[in-house]
Amino acid sequence: MLPPLKIMSILRTLPSLKKRGFVFILCVSFAVIFIYTQNRNLESALLVPPAFDYFGWKQSELSRQEEREHIFKKNESLYQVLVERYHLPSYLAYELGQKIEKVIPVNKIKPGYKLRLIFSQNILTQCIISPSMQTKYIFTITPYGITYAVSKTPSHVFLTVAEGKIKTNLYNSALDHHIEPQLILTLADIFAWDIDFFTDLRPGDKYQFVYEKIFAGGKFIRNGRILAAKFVNQGRVFEAYYFETSEGKGGYYDARGNSLRKAFLKAPLRFKRISSYFSYHRRHPILGIVRPHLGIDYAAPIGTPVEAIADGRIVFIGWNDGFGKFIKIRHNHIYTSTYGHLSRFARGLRRGSHVKQGQVIGYVGKTGLATGPHLDFRFLKNGRFINYLRFKSPVGKPLPKKYRTCFKEQVARLKAILEQPNRYARLYLGDVIDNRLN
Repeated sequence: MLPPLKIMSILRTLPSLKKRGFVFILCVSFAVIFIYTQNRNLESALLVPPAFDYFGWKQSELSRQEEREHIFKKNESLYQVLVERYHLPSYLAYELGQKIEKVIPVNKIKPGYKLRLIFSQNILTQCIISPSMQTKYIFTITPYGITYAVSKTPSHVFLTVAEGKIKTNLYNSALDHHIEPQLILTLADIFAWDIDFFTDLRPGDKYQFVYEKIFAGGKFIRNGRILAAKFVNQGRVFEAYYFETSEGKGGYYDARGNSLRKAFLKAPLRFKRISSYFSYHRRHPILGIVRPHLGIDYAAPIGTPVEAIADGRIVFIGWNDGFGKFIKIRHNHIYTSTYGHLSRFARGLRRGSHVKQGQVIGYVGKTGLATGPHLDFRFLKNGRFINYLRFKSPVGKPLPKKYRTCFKEQVARLKAILEQPNRYARLYLGDVIDNRLN
């Protein structure tokens, strides 16, 4: 048995032994943790990280984009569309408008222009304005300002031949032969100085014309100009060839270079029929008395546009007793024309206004003493009423001599297309016609 003093000495050393044991255990624990961490890092270094899924990321980003399209309507402004319809902040709409104004005057943005807005996470990133399918103006909003670029799709022009025969009228003939109405109206305008398409046409009359079809990006965009046309009316043959001078002035001429444009149109509107002719002995349908009718009544639906038959100045516009709403145009010191029973006048016209040939001046109605909707048209020469149906309009200016050789070559090419259209399928415009002088 240990002596009491030895036992007391051992008891005194116990606390220090406990401390040393704790320190030892703590060190061992740190060592184990360090070794474990190093092994984990080594395993991580040996593993290859997965490849970045770019396409997945791109798809995710695109899915967060949103496109909105708008087609401008009449009287819509850019600022109004951006702020009221798409709720853009007014400061951004103003800044964008200022940038666009430098490229496209905002007052020139017309009905039919397309607007595309691209948003990313509800923030506008791009504004695209497209006047046509070929041209796009791209405005990109960046942290450093608004950038601008133009994208143009190359267009290709091919020539096509259309033809038809008259059974009832020109419009129905176009439908029968699957010709677009706008093309047939253009054809009528070309020959408007020589053929009255409502009184002169007869069953069996024929027509044929070469026109442009414009494509961009492999898609049909629109029809272009009629380059050559032939019309057989009651056995009479009329021809028209488009020619553009080096000054950029274009017009239609016959095969000899004489202008088809006359001083006066054949008729002031596209009408259904003539309900009353020029006469000195006509019974008035309302008054019931025999009195002269020194004009022509063209029966047409209310609202049919009425055109000025030639350039001139309005000397009267307003209400004129039995003629109702009435316009009088002085074309020069010799000729004057009048238009009665109109339902309304074209906007912006007043006494003293200058009008162009073919300009819409009013619309058919039945104001004043009229039994039904029609236009009362009258024509004066040196102050005397004359029968406009018998009037021979002065011809326009012929093609200048310096263009005659080029014009004849062009006419020969276009005549060949009219005579053998199948040989000239899918021709580029430049392969057929190049009429500008160098």
